[in-house]
Amino acid sequence: MKHLLKTDKSGFTFIEVLLAITLFVIAAVVAVDLVRGSVRATQDLKDVTVATWLLKKTITELETKVESQGFDRACDKKKEGKFDPPYEKFSWITNCHQIDFKLSQSAAALTSGGDDKDSDRPAQENQLQKMVLNVAGDYISKSMREIHAEVRWIQGKKTPRVVDVTTHLARFDQPLTLPALGVPTN
Repeated sequence: MKHLLKTDKSGFTFIEVLLAITLFVIAAVVAVDLVRGSVRATQDLKDVTVATWLLKKTITELETKVESQGFDRACDKKKEGKFDPPYEKFSWITNCHQIDFKLSQSAAALTSGGDDKDSDRPAQENQLQKMVLNVAGDYISKSMREIHAEVRWIQGKKTPRVVDVTTHLARFDQPLTLPALGVPTN
């Protein structure tokens, strides 16, 4: 009869089961949160990759247009728009600006070896040098453009994102404008 009164204590208590379930739920919540963050990071990376590809496409199209049509017809100061589906969440902006090269004053000082006042050169030679530098500066300015392009989108629900690039184009087929040369009357 002694063995009938003996109780078996080899199972789990209610507290142990409750603690195990709590730990499992916490681990599951952390795992789900990690997976959600990983999915969000993957989507963000996908958006950056698509935006970079669209940016490369946009700048290449603009460069090709400038090469085929010239600066006057293809180089707009500012232009913007949206991409067609499936990229409608992305928009673009392009800018094209002439680069202003001013060579005359600083270049003349460098080539003369100092101030023009201390120079032994005749005034006519200095004027000719300045005229040549002005013509060269104007020609380089007409021949160079700075092109900037951006692709914008909203990341997630409200974070604005941008990828951009700036490049320079040179077209040395521009007409050369020479000033009228005055002939001295000596």
